[in-house]
Amino acid sequence: MLKKNKQVILLILLFMTLSFLFFYAGLFLFYGQDKPAKTSENTGKTVIYSHISVEIKGNKQEINILELNVKDKKLELKPILSYDSVFGFEKLSSMVERSKAYAGVNAGFFYEYGQPGGMVVIDGKMITNSTGRFPVFLYDGNKAEFKELHTKLWLTVDSKRFDVDGINMAGGPGKAVLYTREYGSDNRAETGNISAVIKSGRVVKVDVYPGKADIPESGMLLSLFGPEAFNLEDTGIKAGAEIQLHCDYGMDGRTQAYECGSWLIRDGRVVMGGWDEWVGVTTNQDPRTAIGVKDNGNVVLVTVDGRQPGYSTGMTGRELGEYLLGLGVVDAAMLDGGASTEMIVDGKIVNRPSFKGQERKLGGAIIVRFR
Repeated sequence: MLKKNKQVILLILLFMTLSFLFFYAGLFLFYGQDKPAKTSENTGKTVIYSHISVEIKGNKQEINILELNVKDKKLELKPILSYDSVFGFEKLSSMVERSKAYAGVNAGFFYEYGQPGGMVVIDGKMITNSTGRFPVFLYDGNKAEFKELHTKLWLTVDSKRFDVDGINMAGGPGKAVLYTREYGSDNRAETGNISAVIKSGRVVKVDVYPGKADIPESGMLLSLFGPEAFNLEDTGIKAGAEIQLHCDYGMDGRTQAYECGSWLIRDGRVVMGGWDEWVGVTTNQDPRTAIGVKDNGNVVLVTVDGRQPGYSTGMTGRELGEYLLGLGVVDAAMLDGGASTEMIVDGKIVNRPSFKGQERKLGGAIIVRFR
């Protein structure tokens, strides 16, 4: 009897051992091959974050990827300006924190005082208009895409059309420019102008100014630079007139737009050349940031660290395009790079900025937030 019990116990132990072996072998066979090169963190089907350590053409690369299912209504993907202003600089960590965002990357290129280098639309409100030279990333709460836009703006003044040259930009002789409070407290004019204060769709007052004119806290300011170039009677702009802003690209409360740098991928083809108007030569291996749309409609935000021998080399513009193409991206464009390249996920800087690992102050960012 004792001998028989021992045999039963041995059989049970053998069965348990084989079960464990088959279980772990199954895990290896079914999951091991899909594991990223370093780590992967999945926060659900809406957002997938991955950190990839890989060697490409003999160069070590540290890559961070955020893939976003932009059709999920819980997700918000939008641009943000430093201190919500056209001018100025702010750290990405500060922008992410004050906007209560889950993640963020540095956005596109900016001018000397932080002004965005092209079109910015936030929640359907146009902050700056497009240049017509670069792809604009567009998102309407359901679909993301890139378009080259040369936006046209005009006002209807008591149903009469009046063309506007731009919004929140420096004025010049013969130019008609609209201003909102994102530009500051005044139009920063250094020359004479006729300016009209607009509130609640109506002209409140019109006056001639030798220089700066105040922008109302709620509403807009229309400034006509070089008064001699305009005949107010012909425009119909006068106190009490009904006035509305129009754009040839429809904007509603869901529209988000950000003008990027050069195309990396267009219609499934890598088109990045050796030169970009913003960064100059793109054949150097540098830190890079990009935004793209995959063939399944998902948006990817990507950073590649660089200029750090032994850790991460960085990529040329074309190498970045080829890498994104391998991820299934069909359209993509450059964002700012170099020391500006940065990604934050869940409150942490997940990449290593190239200047001593320190954040560089930015003109703006693209943030990911949950409703």
